Amino acid sequence: MDDNKKEVVQQEINKAINFLGQNKFSEAEIICKDIVSKKDNPDAYHILSSIKIYKQEFDESIRLVQKSIEINSDNPGYHVTLGCAYSARKDYEKSIKPFKDALKLNNKVAQVHFYLGESYRKLKKYNEAIASFYKTIELSPDHVASHMILGIVYQEKKQFDLSVKSFQTCINIMPDYAEAHINLGLCYLLVGDYDNGWREYEWRRKLFETESEKLSKEWTGQNLEDKTLLILDENSDPNLIHFIRFARELKKDNCKLILQCNDQSYELFNKQAWIDNVVSPDVFPEHDYYIYIGSLMNVLKINPNNTQQYFPYIDVDGKNRNLIKSNKFNIGLVLEANRGDSSHDDETIDIKDIENLFTDQHNVISLDKYTENNSLPIIYNSKYNYSNLDELSQIIPELDLVVTVDHVVAHLAGALNIQTFLMVPCVPNWRWEITHRHTTPWYDSVRIFRQDIPDNWTSVIGKIKQKLNEKYND
Repeated sequence: MDDNKKEVVQQEINKAINFLGQNKFSEAEIICKDIVSKKDNPDAYHILSSIKIYKQEFDESIRLVQKSIEINSDNPGYHVTLGCAYSARKDYEKSIKPFKDALKLNNKVAQVHFYLGESYRKLKKYNEAIASFYKTIELSPDHVASHMILGIVYQEKKQFDLSVKSFQTCINIMPDYAEAHINLGLCYLLVGDYDNGWREYEWRRKLFETESEKLSKEWTGQNLEDKTLLILDENSDPNLIHFIRFARELKKDNCKLILQCNDQSYELFNKQAWIDNVVSPDVFPEHDYYIYIGSLMNVLKINPNNTQQYFPYIDVDGKNRNLIKSNKFNIGLVLEANRGDSSHDDETIDIKDIENLFTDQHNVISLDKYTENNSLPIIYNSKYNYSNLDELSQIIPELDLVVTVDHVVAHLAGALNIQTFLMVPCVPNWRWEITHRHTTPWYDSVRIFRQDIPDNWTSVIGKIKQKLNEKYND
C-alpha cells in the first residue's frame, strides 16, 4: 500500500475512533467494515471488537481482536481488549494471559494492572489480586477503584482492619464517593461496630432519587406523640422485614405509622394492626415526618447486642397446611439466593451438595421460586408456590424447621420466630455479624452454619445433617 492509501486509511480509522468516542457505533462499524473488506487492518478489527463488547457479542469480539493480534502482536491495546472481552464473558481464567501479555509490552499502565487484579479477584486468587492492585496504586496513587476493591478483597480475606483502612483511603481521595462510604459502613456492621456502621450506611441515600417536594420534615428523633410518621421503603424485602420491628416500638408514643412498600410486601404489612396505613411507593399521604426504613437504625442508635427485642414481631395467620404431613418432620428449603445478581453467587448451594441431607423421616418442601413443579428434584416432596410475602407467611408458621441460604425466607422465618438453619459463606452479608459464631443478635430462632473454607459447603451440610438427626431423635 502506497503512502497516500495508508494516509487515507488512517484518516478513516481516526474518523471511526472519533465516532466511537461519541458512542456512534453504527457509523464507526460501517467505516471499519469497509476498510477490512478491502484489506486486513488491525486497528479496524480492534475497533470492531470494541463495538462487539458494547453489544455484548463477546465471542465475536474475541475473534475480531485475535485477528488484530495475529497481524500485530506488539500493540498492548489489542491484548487489553482481548482480556476485557474474556472478562466481559466472565471467562476470567482466560483473561489473565492477554492482560499479562499487554504488561510485557508496557507495564507502566495502571489500568491494565487493575484489570488483571479484577480477574484474579473474580477467581478468588486474592493474594495475586492484592499484588496487582498495589502495582496499580504504585503507578497511580489516587486510583480510587483500586483502593475500593482492595477493601473488598481484604474483607473477603477477613482482614477487616485492612479493609477499613482501604475504604478510608478511598474516601480521603474522593470524600463524596458514596459507594466507598457504604462499603465502609457494611464492613463496620459486619464486625459489630454499629455506631460507625449506621453512620456510614446513611450514604446509601445518595443513590436514591427522592421526591423531596412531596415529603415533609425528616424525622431525626423528634417527639412523635400524636404525630404521623411516613416510613419510606427502599425496595428491599429483607431490609424491610429486618428493620420494621423498630418502627413498631414507636407506637408507644401514640404515633400514627404509614408505610410505603412494594407489591410483594403490601398484603403482609397491610395486615399488621399496628401499622395505620400501607401505601405504594409512589403515594405520599399527609404526614408530619418521614424516614427511610434503613435510617431508623441510625436515629434510634440500635445495637442488637444490647437492645431488647420481642418475637414474633410480625403477625400472620399461618393456615396453609396442604403440604404439611403430621407424621413427618416438615422442612422448608431454599438453596438459591438471588438469581441474576452475581454478588450472590457464593451464597447459592448446588442441589448436588445436599443429596444425602434428608431422610424418609423428613417432608421437604421447596420454598425456592426458581424450582419448577414439573421438574422437582428428588430431594423434595413438594413445592410451595407463592406470589408475595403474605402467601409465604402462611406456610412458614406450619413448618418444624426452615433450612435456607441468605434469602428473604430467613428474615421472615426469623421475624416469625420459627426455628431456622441459615447457611452462609465464609464472609456473609453484614446482617450475620461475624462476632457471633452460630447465633445472630437479630433473630432468636436462627442458628447460623458458616463455611469453614470458601466455596465449600461440605462442613456446613455435615453439621446440619448432624443437627437434623438430633432433632428428629429428641
